[in-house]
Amino acid sequence: MISFDHINDYDRLYQFLNNYFRWMHNKVYYKEIQVLGLENLPPKEYPIFAISNHHNAVMDPLAMLYMYPDHRQPVFIARGDIFKKNDFIAKLLRFLKILPTFRTRDGDREDVKSNLSTFDLAARILNEGGTLTMFPEAGHQQGKYFATFKKGFPRIAFRAAEISDYSLDFKILPMYIYYTEYFNMGAKQVIVIGEPFAFNEFYELYKTEPNNAYLSLNAKAREAVRSMGVDVTDHEHYAQYDMLMTMARARTIARHFQSPTDTPDWNPKRPYSALLSDREVVAAADRLRETDTPRFAQLMENVAEYRTSLERLRLRDWELENPVAFSNILLRGLLLLISLPLFLFGFINNFIPFNTSYLLTRNLKDPFFSSSIRFVFSSVVMFPLCYIALFVIVLCAANWWVALIYVLLSALLMPFQYRWKRAFIKFLSLCRFRRYERTGNLTLARLKSLRANILKSID
Repeated sequence: MISFDHINDYDRLYQFLNNYFRWMHNKVYYKEIQVLGLENLPPKEYPIFAISNHHNAVMDPLAMLYMYPDHRQPVFIARGDIFKKNDFIAKLLRFLKILPTFRTRDGDREDVKSNLSTFDLAARILNEGGTLTMFPEAGHQQGKYFATFKKGFPRIAFRAAEISDYSLDFKILPMYIYYTEYFNMGAKQVIVIGEPFAFNEFYELYKTEPNNAYLSLNAKAREAVRSMGVDVTDHEHYAQYDMLMTMARARTIARHFQSPTDTPDWNPKRPYSALLSDREVVAAADRLRETDTPRFAQLMENVAEYRTSLERLRLRDWELENPVAFSNILLRGLLLLISLPLFLFGFINNFIPFNTSYLLTRNLKDPFFSSSIRFVFSSVVMFPLCYIALFVIVLCAANWWVALIYVLLSALLMPFQYRWKRAFIKFLSLCRFRRYERTGNLTLARLKSLRANILKSID
Protein backbone atom coordinates (compact mmCIF):
# COMPACT_ATOMS: atom_id res chain seq x y z
CA MET A 1 0.00 0.00 0.00
CA ILE A 2 1.29 3.47 -0.85
CA SER A 3 2.21 5.90 1.92
CA PHE A 4 -0.30 8.50 3.12
CA ASP A 5 1.97 10.13 5.72
CA HIS A 6 2.03 13.60 4.11
CA ILE A 7 -1.54 13.66 2.84
CA ASN A 8 -2.35 16.68 5.02
CA ASP A 9 0.43 18.85 3.55
CA TYR A 10 -0.63 21.87 1.50
CA ASP A 11 -0.41 21.06 -2.23
CA ARG A 12 -0.15 23.90 -4.78
CA LEU A 13 -1.02 21.73 -7.78
CA TYR A 14 -4.05 20.37 -5.95
CA GLN A 15 -5.15 23.94 -5.17
CA PHE A 16 -4.62 25.07 -8.78
CA LEU A 17 -6.82 22.27 -10.11
CA ASN A 18 -9.34 22.85 -7.34
CA ASN A 19 -9.86 26.43 -8.48
CA TYR A 20 -10.92 25.17 -11.91
CA PHE A 21 -13.24 22.49 -10.52
CA ARG A 22 -14.70 24.88 -7.96
CA TRP A 23 -15.66 27.24 -10.79
CA MET A 24 -17.13 24.40 -12.87
CA HIS A 25 -19.05 23.04 -9.86
CA ASN A 26 -20.28 26.29 -8.32
CA LYS A 27 -20.83 28.45 -11.41
CA VAL A 28 -21.53 26.08 -14.32
CA TYR A 29 -22.96 22.75 -13.18
CA TYR A 30 -25.26 24.06 -10.44
CA LYS A 31 -27.63 26.93 -11.03
CA GLU A 32 -27.39 28.04 -7.40
CA ILE A 33 -25.60 26.88 -4.25
CA GLN A 34 -26.92 28.22 -0.96
CA VAL A 35 -24.77 27.75 2.15
CA LEU A 36 -26.35 28.35 5.55
CA GLY A 37 -24.55 28.46 8.89
CA LEU A 38 -21.16 29.76 7.74
CA GLU A 39 -20.94 31.46 11.13
CA ASN A 40 -20.68 27.94 12.62
CA LEU A 41 -17.52 27.20 10.64
CA PRO A 42 -14.43 27.23 12.88
CA PRO A 43 -11.30 29.03 11.60
CA LYS A 44 -8.89 27.25 9.28
CA GLU A 45 -6.34 26.34 11.96
CA TYR A 46 -8.91 24.89 14.35
CA PRO A 47 -9.19 21.06 14.16
CA ILE A 48 -12.63 19.95 13.00
CA PHE A 49 -14.14 16.64 12.02
CA ALA A 50 -16.83 17.43 9.42
CA ILE A 51 -19.56 14.84 8.84
CA SER A 52 -22.57 14.85 6.54
CA ASN A 53 -25.34 12.80 5.01
CA HIS A 54 -24.44 11.01 1.80
CA HIS A 55 -26.85 10.48 -1.10
CA ASN A 56 -25.28 11.77 -4.30
CA ALA A 57 -22.00 9.89 -4.77
CA VAL A 58 -19.02 12.14 -5.65
CA MET A 59 -21.13 15.31 -5.72
CA ASP A 60 -21.41 15.21 -1.91
CA PRO A 61 -17.67 15.45 -1.16
CA LEU A 62 -17.35 18.12 -3.86
CA ALA A 63 -20.11 20.10 -2.13
CA MET A 64 -18.24 19.90 1.18
CA LEU A 65 -14.91 20.74 -0.43
CA TYR A 66 -16.09 23.80 -2.35
CA MET A 67 -18.23 25.40 0.34
CA TYR A 68 -15.22 26.56 2.42
CA PRO A 69 -14.65 30.30 1.83
CA ASP A 70 -11.00 29.96 2.93
CA HIS A 71 -10.22 27.33 0.24
CA ARG A 72 -8.81 24.91 2.82
CA GLN A 73 -7.69 21.40 1.81
CA PRO A 74 -9.62 18.91 3.97
CA VAL A 75 -8.71 15.22 4.06
CA PHE A 76 -11.51 12.81 3.16
CA ILE A 77 -12.02 9.22 4.26
CA ALA A 78 -13.60 6.84 1.75
CA ARG A 79 -14.24 3.17 1.02
CA GLY A 80 -11.02 1.22 0.75
CA ASP A 81 -12.03 -1.10 -2.11
CA ILE A 82 -11.60 1.64 -4.74
CA PHE A 83 -7.92 1.92 -3.74
CA LYS A 84 -7.35 -1.71 -4.75
CA LYS A 85 -8.20 -1.24 -8.45
CA ASN A 86 -4.60 -0.40 -9.39
CA ASP A 87 -1.66 1.74 -8.24
CA PHE A 88 -2.58 4.65 -10.50
CA ILE A 89 -6.05 4.98 -8.96
CA ALA A 90 -4.60 4.66 -5.46
CA LYS A 91 -2.05 7.42 -6.14
CA LEU A 92 -4.72 9.61 -7.73
CA LEU A 93 -6.95 9.23 -4.67
CA ARG A 94 -4.03 10.06 -2.41
CA PHE A 95 -3.39 13.20 -4.50
CA LEU A 96 -7.05 14.08 -3.97
CA LYS A 97 -6.42 13.80 -0.22
CA ILE A 98 -8.53 10.70 0.33
CA LEU A 99 -7.68 8.09 2.97
CA PRO A 100 -8.91 4.49 2.63
CA THR A 101 -10.94 2.65 5.26
CA PHE A 102 -12.02 -0.93 4.65
CA ARG A 103 -15.31 -2.52 5.54
CA THR A 104 -15.33 -6.29 6.04
CA ARG A 105 -16.82 -6.82 2.58
CA ASP A 106 -14.29 -4.47 0.91
CA GLY A 107 -11.14 -6.50 1.47
CA ASP A 108 -9.37 -9.30 3.29
CA ARG A 109 -8.36 -9.48 6.95
CA GLU A 110 -5.12 -7.57 6.35
CA ASP A 111 -7.02 -4.74 4.67
CA VAL A 112 -9.37 -4.43 7.63
CA LYS A 113 -6.37 -4.43 10.00
CA SER A 114 -4.87 -1.54 8.02
CA ASN A 115 -7.77 0.60 9.26
CA LEU A 116 -5.87 0.97 12.54
CA SER A 117 -3.08 2.90 10.84
CA THR A 118 -5.65 4.95 8.90
CA PHE A 119 -7.45 5.84 12.13
CA ASP A 120 -4.15 6.81 13.76
CA LEU A 121 -3.19 9.00 10.79
CA ALA A 122 -6.62 10.65 10.75
CA ALA A 123 -6.34 11.29 14.47
CA ARG A 124 -2.89 12.84 13.94
CA ILE A 125 -4.31 15.14 11.25
CA LEU A 126 -6.84 16.45 13.76
CA ASN A 127 -4.14 16.90 16.38
CA GLU A 128 -2.16 18.97 13.86
CA GLY A 129 -5.11 21.33 13.38
CA GLY A 130 -6.32 19.83 10.12
CA THR A 131 -9.82 19.39 8.74
CA LEU A 132 -11.09 15.83 8.42
CA THR A 133 -14.22 14.91 6.46
CA MET A 134 -16.21 11.69 6.51
CA PHE A 135 -19.64 10.32 5.60
CA PRO A 136 -20.55 8.13 8.60
CA GLU A 137 -23.17 6.17 6.63
CA ALA A 138 -20.22 4.64 4.69
CA GLY A 139 -22.21 4.62 1.45
CA HIS A 140 -24.63 6.89 -0.38
CA GLN A 141 -28.38 6.46 0.05
CA GLN A 142 -30.68 6.49 -2.96
CA GLY A 143 -32.97 9.20 -1.72
CA LYS A 144 -33.76 11.61 1.10
CA TYR A 145 -33.27 9.29 4.05
CA PHE A 146 -30.56 8.19 6.44
CA ALA A 147 -28.79 4.90 7.04
CA THR A 148 -27.16 3.97 10.33
CA PHE A 149 -23.83 5.59 11.16
CA LYS A 150 -20.94 3.12 11.12
CA LYS A 151 -18.24 2.77 13.79
CA GLY A 152 -15.35 4.18 11.74
CA PHE A 153 -16.34 7.78 12.46
CA PRO A 154 -16.44 7.54 16.29
CA ARG A 155 -13.32 5.35 16.36
CA ILE A 156 -11.35 8.13 14.66
CA ALA A 157 -12.87 10.82 16.88
CA PHE A 158 -12.08 9.00 20.12
CA ARG A 159 -8.62 8.02 18.86
CA ALA A 160 -7.83 11.69 18.20
CA ALA A 161 -8.86 12.53 21.76
CA GLU A 162 -6.89 9.59 23.12
CA ILE A 163 -3.65 10.53 21.31
CA SER A 164 -3.80 14.00 22.87
CA ASP A 165 -4.46 12.51 26.31
CA TYR A 166 -8.00 13.91 26.00
CA SER A 167 -6.71 17.49 25.96
CA LEU A 168 -7.28 18.30 22.26
CA ASP A 169 -9.88 21.02 21.77
CA PHE A 170 -11.72 19.86 18.66
CA LYS A 171 -15.34 19.38 17.72
CA ILE A 172 -17.61 17.53 15.34
CA LEU A 173 -19.03 19.74 12.61
CA PRO A 174 -22.39 18.37 11.33
CA MET A 175 -23.60 19.27 7.85
CA TYR A 176 -26.57 18.42 5.67
CA ILE A 177 -26.54 18.48 1.84
CA TYR A 178 -29.74 18.87 -0.17
CA TYR A 179 -30.40 18.87 -3.94
CA THR A 180 -33.50 20.13 -5.71
CA GLU A 181 -32.63 17.59 -8.42
CA TYR A 182 -30.10 14.77 -8.39
CA PHE A 183 -29.40 13.82 -11.98
CA ASN A 184 -29.15 16.87 -14.23
CA MET A 185 -27.12 20.02 -14.62
CA GLY A 186 -28.84 23.25 -13.59
CA ALA A 187 -30.15 21.98 -10.25
CA LYS A 188 -29.84 23.90 -6.98
CA GLN A 189 -27.87 22.75 -3.96
CA VAL A 190 -28.16 23.59 -0.28
CA ILE A 191 -25.49 23.02 2.38
CA VAL A 192 -26.56 23.52 5.98
CA ILE A 193 -23.70 23.82 8.48
CA GLY A 194 -24.79 22.94 11.98
CA GLU A 195 -23.33 24.06 15.28
CA PRO A 196 -20.09 22.23 16.16
CA PHE A 197 -20.39 20.02 19.22
CA ALA A 198 -17.99 18.39 21.65
CA PHE A 199 -18.34 14.81 22.84
CA ASN A 200 -16.20 14.83 25.98
CA GLU A 201 -19.18 13.56 27.97
CA PHE A 202 -18.41 10.15 26.46
CA TYR A 203 -14.68 10.08 27.32
CA GLU A 204 -15.05 8.13 30.56
CA LEU A 205 -17.41 5.66 28.90
CA TYR A 206 -14.89 5.18 26.09
CA LYS A 207 -12.13 4.24 28.55
CA THR A 208 -14.17 1.35 29.95
CA GLU A 209 -16.78 0.48 27.29
CA PRO A 210 -15.55 1.74 23.89
CA ASN A 211 -18.32 0.08 21.86
CA ASN A 212 -21.02 1.82 23.91
CA ALA A 213 -19.14 5.09 23.51
CA TYR A 214 -19.12 4.58 19.73
CA LEU A 215 -22.87 3.99 19.73
CA SER A 216 -23.51 7.04 21.93
CA LEU A 217 -21.46 9.37 19.74
CA ASN A 218 -23.04 7.97 16.59
CA ALA A 219 -26.52 8.56 18.00
CA LYS A 220 -25.66 12.17 18.93
CA ALA A 221 -24.00 12.88 15.57
CA ARG A 222 -26.75 11.26 13.51
CA GLU A 223 -29.44 13.28 15.24
CA ALA A 224 -27.43 16.49 14.74
CA VAL A 225 -27.27 15.87 10.98
CA ARG A 226 -30.79 14.47 10.71
CA SER A 227 -32.36 17.46 12.49
CA MET A 228 -31.20 19.74 9.66
CA GLY A 229 -32.56 17.68 6.79
CA VAL A 230 -35.23 15.41 5.34
CA ASP A 231 -35.59 11.82 6.49
CA VAL A 232 -38.17 9.54 4.88
CA THR A 233 -38.26 6.58 7.25
CA ASP A 234 -41.05 4.77 5.37
CA HIS A 235 -38.88 3.23 2.64
CA GLU A 236 -41.73 1.05 1.39
CA HIS A 237 -43.57 4.17 0.22
CA TYR A 238 -40.54 6.28 -0.66
CA ALA A 239 -41.70 6.88 -4.25
CA GLN A 240 -45.02 8.22 -2.96
CA TYR A 241 -43.32 10.43 -0.39
CA ASP A 242 -41.06 11.80 -3.11
CA MET A 243 -44.06 12.58 -5.27
CA LEU A 244 -45.81 14.24 -2.32
CA MET A 245 -42.81 16.49 -1.71
CA THR A 246 -42.85 17.56 -5.36
CA MET A 247 -46.59 18.20 -5.40
CA ALA A 248 -46.78 20.24 -2.20
CA ARG A 249 -43.52 22.19 -2.47
CA ALA A 250 -44.67 25.38 -4.21
CA ARG A 251 -47.94 25.45 -2.26
CA THR A 252 -46.20 25.03 1.11
CA ILE A 253 -43.53 27.64 0.36
CA ALA A 254 -46.12 30.17 -0.84
CA ARG A 255 -48.23 29.70 2.30
CA HIS A 256 -45.28 30.32 4.62
CA PHE A 257 -43.84 33.12 2.50
CA GLN A 258 -47.12 35.04 2.73
CA SER A 259 -47.37 34.57 6.50
CA PRO A 260 -46.02 37.58 8.45
CA THR A 261 -45.00 35.35 11.38
CA ASP A 262 -42.70 33.03 9.40
CA THR A 263 -38.94 33.42 9.01
CA PRO A 264 -37.29 34.88 5.88
CA ASP A 265 -36.03 31.36 5.09
CA TRP A 266 -39.35 30.71 3.35
CA ASN A 267 -38.28 32.47 0.19
CA PRO A 268 -39.55 30.91 -3.05
CA LYS A 269 -36.46 32.18 -4.87
CA ARG A 270 -33.99 30.31 -2.62
CA PRO A 271 -33.55 26.51 -2.56
CA TYR A 272 -33.48 26.25 1.25
CA SER A 273 -37.23 26.85 1.27
CA ALA A 274 -37.61 23.62 -0.76
CA LEU A 275 -35.76 21.72 1.98
CA LEU A 276 -38.03 23.22 4.63
CA SER A 277 -41.09 22.32 2.59
CA ASP A 278 -39.99 18.72 2.06
CA ARG A 279 -39.37 18.32 5.77
CA GLU A 280 -42.83 19.68 6.60
CA VAL A 281 -44.57 17.46 4.05
CA VAL A 282 -42.78 14.32 5.29
CA ALA A 283 -43.76 15.19 8.87
CA ALA A 284 -47.41 15.65 7.83
CA ALA A 285 -47.49 12.28 6.02
CA ASP A 286 -45.80 10.59 8.99
CA ARG A 287 -48.40 12.00 11.38
CA LEU A 288 -51.18 10.69 9.16
CA ARG A 289 -49.53 7.24 9.08
CA GLU A 290 -49.35 7.16 12.87
CA THR A 291 -52.82 8.53 13.62
CA ASP A 292 -55.07 7.28 10.79
CA THR A 293 -53.79 4.15 9.05
CA PRO A 294 -56.74 3.72 6.62
CA ARG A 295 -56.49 7.32 5.40
CA PHE A 296 -52.72 7.00 5.03
CA ALA A 297 -53.12 3.80 3.00
CA GLN A 298 -55.64 5.53 0.74
CA LEU A 299 -53.30 8.50 0.36
CA MET A 300 -50.42 6.25 -0.70
CA GLU A 301 -52.70 4.48 -3.18
CA ASN A 302 -53.85 7.79 -4.65
CA VAL A 303 -50.30 9.13 -4.95
CA ALA A 304 -49.14 5.91 -6.64
CA GLU A 305 -52.01 6.20 -9.15
CA TYR A 306 -51.26 9.88 -9.72
CA ARG A 307 -47.57 9.17 -10.32
CA THR A 308 -48.29 6.32 -12.74
CA SER A 309 -50.86 8.33 -14.69
CA LEU A 310 -48.47 11.27 -15.04
CA GLU A 311 -45.84 8.96 -16.52
CA ARG A 312 -48.38 7.40 -18.88
CA LEU A 313 -49.44 10.82 -20.22
CA ARG A 314 -45.79 12.04 -20.20
CA LEU A 315 -46.70 15.07 -18.10
CA ARG A 316 -45.17 16.77 -15.05
CA ASP A 317 -46.86 17.82 -11.84
CA TRP A 318 -46.09 21.52 -12.35
CA GLU A 319 -48.35 21.56 -15.42
CA LEU A 320 -51.37 20.64 -13.30
CA GLU A 321 -50.34 22.98 -10.50
CA ASN A 322 -50.12 26.10 -12.66
CA PRO A 323 -51.83 25.60 -16.03
CA VAL A 324 -50.18 27.81 -18.64
CA ALA A 325 -52.36 29.99 -20.86
CA PHE A 326 -52.33 29.33 -24.59
CA SER A 327 -50.89 32.80 -25.26
CA ASN A 328 -47.99 32.00 -22.94
CA ILE A 329 -47.32 28.75 -24.78
CA LEU A 330 -47.22 30.67 -28.07
CA LEU A 331 -44.80 33.21 -26.58
CA ARG A 332 -42.52 30.42 -25.36
CA GLY A 333 -42.54 28.87 -28.80
CA LEU A 334 -41.69 32.23 -30.40
CA LEU A 335 -38.75 32.81 -28.02
CA LEU A 336 -37.45 29.33 -28.71
CA LEU A 337 -37.67 29.97 -32.45
CA ILE A 338 -35.84 33.32 -32.19
CA SER A 339 -33.04 31.82 -30.10
CA LEU A 340 -32.75 28.68 -32.27
CA PRO A 341 -29.56 29.88 -34.09
CA LEU A 342 -27.76 30.36 -30.77
CA PHE A 343 -28.88 26.91 -29.66
CA LEU A 344 -27.67 25.30 -32.87
CA PHE A 345 -24.25 26.95 -32.58
CA GLY A 346 -23.88 25.80 -28.96
CA PHE A 347 -25.35 22.37 -29.65
CA ILE A 348 -23.10 21.58 -32.63
CA ASN A 349 -19.90 22.71 -30.93
CA ASN A 350 -20.71 21.04 -27.61
CA PHE A 351 -22.38 17.89 -28.89
CA ILE A 352 -19.44 15.52 -28.43
CA PRO A 353 -18.26 16.61 -24.94
CA PHE A 354 -21.78 17.09 -23.60
CA ASN A 355 -23.35 13.89 -24.88
CA THR A 356 -20.44 11.49 -24.36
CA SER A 357 -20.90 11.65 -20.60
CA TYR A 358 -24.62 10.88 -21.01
CA LEU A 359 -23.78 7.79 -23.04
CA LEU A 360 -21.53 6.60 -20.22
CA THR A 361 -24.37 6.82 -17.69
CA ARG A 362 -27.16 5.39 -19.80
CA ASN A 363 -27.05 1.87 -18.30
CA LEU A 364 -25.87 2.56 -14.76
CA LYS A 365 -27.25 0.18 -12.14
CA ASP A 366 -27.08 2.98 -9.57
CA PRO A 367 -28.48 6.18 -11.12
CA PHE A 368 -27.12 8.27 -8.25
CA PHE A 369 -23.66 7.95 -9.80
CA SER A 370 -24.83 9.61 -13.03
CA SER A 371 -24.33 13.26 -12.06
CA SER A 372 -20.89 12.46 -10.59
CA ILE A 373 -19.70 10.73 -13.76
CA ARG A 374 -21.08 13.46 -16.00
CA PHE A 375 -19.51 16.25 -14.01
CA VAL A 376 -16.11 14.67 -13.44
CA PHE A 377 -15.70 13.10 -16.90
CA SER A 378 -16.88 16.22 -18.74
CA SER A 379 -14.83 18.62 -16.60
CA VAL A 380 -11.63 16.55 -16.58
CA VAL A 381 -11.60 14.98 -20.04
CA MET A 382 -14.16 15.90 -22.65
CA PHE A 383 -14.60 19.67 -22.49
CA PRO A 384 -10.88 20.55 -22.22
CA LEU A 385 -9.90 18.12 -25.00
CA CYS A 386 -12.74 19.07 -27.32
CA TYR A 387 -12.19 22.81 -26.88
CA ILE A 388 -8.48 22.38 -27.62
CA ALA A 389 -9.35 20.37 -30.75
CA LEU A 390 -11.93 23.00 -31.76
CA PHE A 391 -9.33 25.77 -31.34
CA VAL A 392 -6.85 23.91 -33.56
CA ILE A 393 -9.48 23.25 -36.26
CA VAL A 394 -10.59 26.90 -36.42
CA LEU A 395 -6.96 28.05 -36.26
CA CYS A 396 -6.23 26.10 -39.43
CA ALA A 397 -8.99 27.99 -41.24
CA ALA A 398 -8.45 31.43 -39.68
CA ASN A 399 -6.14 33.18 -37.21
CA TRP A 400 -5.63 32.63 -33.50
CA TRP A 401 -7.97 35.38 -32.24
CA VAL A 402 -10.87 34.11 -34.39
CA ALA A 403 -10.21 30.62 -33.04
CA LEU A 404 -10.12 31.96 -29.48
CA ILE A 405 -13.42 33.87 -29.87
CA TYR A 406 -15.01 30.82 -31.50
CA VAL A 407 -14.03 28.57 -28.58
CA LEU A 408 -15.10 31.13 -25.98
CA LEU A 409 -18.52 31.48 -27.65
CA SER A 410 -18.88 27.70 -27.73
CA ALA A 411 -18.08 27.50 -24.01
CA LEU A 412 -20.42 30.37 -23.10
CA LEU A 413 -23.27 28.81 -25.09
CA MET A 414 -22.82 25.36 -23.54
CA PRO A 415 -25.15 26.04 -20.56
CA PHE A 416 -27.47 28.03 -22.83
CA GLN A 417 -27.96 25.17 -25.29
CA TYR A 418 -28.65 22.82 -22.38
CA ARG A 419 -31.30 25.13 -20.92
CA TRP A 420 -32.77 25.75 -24.40
CA LYS A 421 -33.14 22.01 -24.87
CA ARG A 422 -34.90 21.63 -21.52
CA ALA A 423 -37.15 24.60 -22.31
CA PHE A 424 -38.03 22.97 -25.64
CA ILE A 425 -38.95 19.71 -23.89
CA LYS A 426 -41.17 21.70 -21.50
CA PHE A 427 -42.75 23.47 -24.47
CA LEU A 428 -43.63 20.13 -26.09
CA SER A 429 -45.07 18.91 -22.79
CA LEU A 430 -47.21 22.05 -22.51
CA CYS A 431 -48.50 21.48 -26.03
CA ARG A 432 -49.32 17.89 -25.07
CA PHE A 433 -51.16 19.07 -21.95
CA ARG A 434 -53.12 21.61 -24.01
CA ARG A 435 -54.11 18.87 -26.47
CA TYR A 436 -55.34 16.63 -23.64
CA GLU A 437 -57.44 19.47 -22.27
CA ARG A 438 -58.89 20.34 -25.68
CA THR A 439 -59.88 16.73 -26.38
CA GLY A 440 -61.33 16.15 -22.88
CA ASN A 441 -58.89 13.41 -21.88
CA LEU A 442 -60.44 11.37 -19.05
CA THR A 443 -57.10 10.46 -17.46
CA LEU A 444 -56.20 14.14 -17.20
CA ALA A 445 -59.55 14.86 -15.53
CA ARG A 446 -58.84 12.03 -13.07
CA LEU A 447 -55.38 13.46 -12.40
CA LYS A 448 -56.81 16.86 -11.48
CA SER A 449 -59.27 15.26 -9.07
CA LEU A 450 -56.58 13.06 -7.53
CA ARG A 451 -54.24 16.02 -7.06
CA ALA A 452 -56.85 18.05 -5.21
CA ASN A 453 -57.69 15.12 -2.90
CA ILE A 454 -54.03 14.32 -2.20
CA LEU A 455 -53.15 17.89 -1.21
CA LYS A 456 -56.26 18.12 0.94
CA SER A 457 -55.16 14.99 2.81
CA ILE A 458 -51.83 16.44 3.89
CA ASP A 459 -52.85 20.08 4.40
